[in-house]
Amino acid sequence: MLDIAANQRSYIETCSLTAEDDCRLPVGLIRRLASEGLFAVTIGKRYGGLELPALDSIKVLEQLAYADASVGWCGMIFCTTAHLGSFLPEAWGEKIFGVTGQAGTYDCPLAVGAAAPMGRGQVVDGGIRVSGRWPWGSGSHHANWICGGTVVEEKGELIRNPGGDPTVHVMFFEKSQVTLHDNWNPSGLRGTGSVDFEVKDQLVPEGRWTMLGTSRRQIDSPLFRFPFFGYFAAAVAAIPLGIARRAVDDFDALARGKIPSAKQNTLSKSSITQLEFGRAESLVEAAHTYLYCKVDEVWKMVSNGEKISLEEKRQLRLAAAQSTIMCADAVDLLYKAAGGTALQGDCSLQKHFRDIHAATQHRMVSPELLRLSAAARLTDDATVAQL
Repeated sequence: MLDIAANQRSYIETCSLTAEDDCRLPVGLIRRLASEGLFAVTIGKRYGGLELPALDSIKVLEQLAYADASVGWCGMIFCTTAHLGSFLPEAWGEKIFGVTGQAGTYDCPLAVGAAAPMGRGQVVDGGIRVSGRWPWGSGSHHANWICGGTVVEEKGELIRNPGGDPTVHVMFFEKSQVTLHDNWNPSGLRGTGSVDFEVKDQLVPEGRWTMLGTSRRQIDSPLFRFPFFGYFAAAVAAIPLGIARRAVDDFDALARGKIPSAKQNTLSKSSITQLEFGRAESLVEAAHTYLYCKVDEVWKMVSNGEKISLEEKRQLRLAAAQSTIMCADAVDLLYKAAGGTALQGDCSLQKHFRDIHAATQHRMVSPELLRLSAAARLTDDATVAQL
């Protein structure tokens, strides 16, 4: 799959400008990548998916982000939502994520969504009726299914988890039940099409949801024993890795060809440039090694049937958040070192700068997760449910 992702790079790049202008990825691009199986990497084999090892799927996402950050981002959303789908009852898992295909192609359903509990639901005969509006619907234009976090009332009382907090039900809606709002016009990750999505008084049939921290996984295999929030965070962090690795390579090419004003030699021969480039490249390599090492450690444990403790979960979240910070710092260094050239629309570094600073805003990799992960070690009363 990694080679397949790499081989799609030139085609992805031809679609990048259109995606920037339209604030969404072209339909043909998504269909092509899906047919290659690139979005089936976290769908269970039970449903016809590839169910790759965690690190292998994360490498695929990094490679897609290397070609274009928005493609990597939407791929991350497709893959993490499919991972969450392992908690669905089997009948719904098959209906939503069932992959078919022939002659080496994949007919791969796509699911996206936002787990933030912006929806309100009411238990009724046959299921739950839901209304709500969620931001950050990345990839929604291409999805067959869209899910949204919801708190639910039954007989006038909120359904709560054992800790007393409202249970977040992630409700899976058919695309036809959802309204997409045309309100995405950001500086970075423009092609993700991360519009708001809304449902009004829509029935979700019995069982077509999963409850965060409460539902039991329905597929018992290493990929789905891998902690969901840890995988989600690592997958998000893979996108800054791809962006930063591409920025390093693009700066290399720029520095070899650019002769700064009033200078006789190329930018690459400047001792200051060399220092800044060395700092940036080492940050990216360190981030890469840190994240991949922690993912691999946990993968070996789940593959051996070992229980994942709070400490392993904490380490995963530290690695995802810190690697993202290091990648953003690296891109900043390269953007500044490129000088005025980086301001121009035809310089890829300005896009990498915009994209990575959009990616850093995701809560899964925010500095708040560094604090939360540290609190889980330093105190006895830290909130750890989403580690």
